[in-house]
Amino acid sequence: MENLLLTTFTCDELRKLIKDSITEVLAERLPVKEETVHTKLMSVKETSELLKISVQTIYGYTSKRLIPFAKRGKRLYFNSQELMAWVQEGKIKTQTEIEQIADEYIHRKKLKR
Repeated sequence: MENLLLTTFTCDELRKLIKDSITEVLAERLPVKEETVHTKLMSVKETSELLKISVQTIYGYTSKRLIPFAKRGKRLYFNSQELMAWVQEGKIKTQTEIEQIADEYIHRKKLKR
């Protein structure tokens, strides 16, 4: 005979328990595609398709060393994770982000006084 445990839960506790259980089961069963995509090495053609720029532009960026790449022999390789980080470096801040940075800067200056 199984050991039975009787207990009471609030509705929120029961929801959290069910949600955590489902999340745990899904994490065990679903393959982690995101990690494998981000660490994939890509060719020049694949890189141009990912970034939606021409192959000629990719070669121009590599010759000027503007884009992260690796070279073995005559072949160029691109790490998709590094490319995504490179794209994010060029992100233009929104007006709200600029104002928030300015407010934080002013607040720090006031604290130093």
